[in-house]
Amino acid sequence: MNHPSTRRLRAVAAAALLTVTALLATACGAQNGDDGTAGRSGTRSGASLVTVTDSAERTVEFPDGPVGKVALVGGFNVDLALALGARDQIVGIDDKTIAQENFADFPSSLSIGASSDALNYERIIQSGAEAVVMYGNQPWQAAESSLKSSGVQVLVVSSWVAQDWKTNVELLGKVLGRDKEAAKVLAFTDKVEALTARAGKEQTRATAYYEDKAGRTSGEEGGKTLAFGQANVRSIFADSPGNTIDSEPAAVLAADPDVIVVETDNVYGGRSEAEYEEIADKLLARPGWKKLKAVRNGKLFLFNPWAFDLAGNQISPLFFATFAYPDRYQDVDPLSVVEEWSKDYIGATEFTPQGYVYQVEAQ
Repeated sequence: MNHPSTRRLRAVAAAALLTVTALLATACGAQNGDDGTAGRSGTRSGASLVTVTDSAERTVEFPDGPVGKVALVGGFNVDLALALGARDQIVGIDDKTIAQENFADFPSSLSIGASSDALNYERIIQSGAEAVVMYGNQPWQAAESSLKSSGVQVLVVSSWVAQDWKTNVELLGKVLGRDKEAAKVLAFTDKVEALTARAGKEQTRATAYYEDKAGRTSGEEGGKTLAFGQANVRSIFADSPGNTIDSEPAAVLAADPDVIVVETDNVYGGRSEAEYEEIADKLLARPGWKKLKAVRNGKLFLFNPWAFDLAGNQISPLFFATFAYPDRYQDVDPLSVVEEWSKDYIGATEFTPQGYVYQVEAQ
């Protein structure tokens, strides 16, 4: 998955005075839901202005309060919306994400275009969405321009950015009227972060090489580079400018990393051992790879990113920490963390931990 460059975000919420109409409506019995949100029951008359600062540092206002209907682009944004309990508010998703999030059985009728680069703005308008949520690296400017006259707001939420997870959870929670759910999500990821923090006690910092399924790697702005950093692991391409960048075979051999992680297809349900073995054989056939430290020590890992690209990249660092420093994590199984998130937060109730991580035997 390609990611935008990281920027420290801040969320700002401002309350507005209720209008005379809203006061009258409240007096007549039009009230918000028990959890303080507005509009889910069909009435928006008692709602207050919601103002937020999004991932593009834009001030976005929702005069009628939290939105009742939203269109989402990108798996991380859908993952977060589901964790916030907002499935019934989702009225549009891009086809690429519908396929990726196949555990959720989203109907094709939710389609708002093939991908972020091919959105169908007419469908978005027809869906009744009050907002479209997109990443900062997606063409949100084009969406904003195309939807401006329709009144559909474009909200930029780069929910994959691990360092800004708290900000983005609170941001989308406020916009969707899910503040209580946002607090629950953050309590979960705080526990994950505490586990990952064990890696910081290591005196010697491990090095790592990451490769995606296309043979490319992660530069200084890439999500996997950031995830390694949270795990107290240094990516060998951490100083290379860019997000997803071309890998250099000679540089990998020269760096001789302690850990190598190679991404395969993103498939909910895992991959078979035979598929992993086939991929491993191709990697081991590369010139010089069998002599690499990681390969000789049994620290070459293949992984299915479905289990890693969850909760705004809060779980990936825990995986990487366990790969690099297994002695500190003998009592921790990251896949059990994935299972909790899958079943208790996003509704992937049939999740089983098999088929997401494959450790190649020491050579």
